[in-house]
Amino acid sequence: MNSNLLLTMSVIMVGVILISINYSAIVDFYIYSVPLNKATIIPNFTLKPNEFQDVHDDKDSTCYTTPSMNQYCYEKPKIHDSQNRGHLTSFITGNNGINGELHFDKVGLEGGIFTIKNMEMIGKNTALFTFADNDYRVGNKDRTTYEITDKFEFHTIIEKYDTFIAKCNNYEGTSVTIVQYLGVDTIDGIDYFLTWHTLANSEQGVTCDYPQIVQHSFGHNFGL
Repeated sequence: MNSNLLLTMSVIMVGVILISINYSAIVDFYIYSVPLNKATIIPNFTLKPNEFQDVHDDKDSTCYTTPSMNQYCYEKPKIHDSQNRGHLTSFITGNNGINGELHFDKVGLEGGIFTIKNMEMIGKNTALFTFADNDYRVGNKDRTTYEITDKFEFHTIIEKYDTFIAKCNNYEGTSVTIVQYLGVDTIDGIDYFLTWHTLANSEQGVTCDYPQIVQHSFGHNFGL
């Protein structure tokens, strides 16, 4: 056997070994990263003329700039029942044409949106999130539009402005719900975890298995 043949076989074997070692990472890249890279963030609600400026100019609004250099403003949540202030909502909109719903969840109370089961405060900008299936289902007694059937629960540390997929909106994975964590804010003496959500569309579709879809979205740059 000549040296050229030995060299060729060695190169092939090394390639096979490297592929075997990195097989799961390669598969994950094409299943999750490629569709996410092609995903388009869209507003959660129909945009109104001068929407961002109107909220920005409201004296009760709060505005901030993200690491992606987008500016967002959100309205102070309306409190309809002073005895029931554990979970509040508001409207948030950005100068990038993206808007969504903002959730205020009282620190110390269990709960969160979608697959977020619980949040525990570590610091003003850091929290321990518990993710779970939460028996999530969309539909009525006669019809199910979307349901998470995978049972799971895991914990991870989330920092302010961390952004991730909380759930798919259909079984094809062409629409997903994006959540961004905004840390803790104090309203009328009460500390709240702030999370807001909007939508992303992916023509190719992402594989909607849980908890992998949530876990693989951590660290992805959604540009929010």
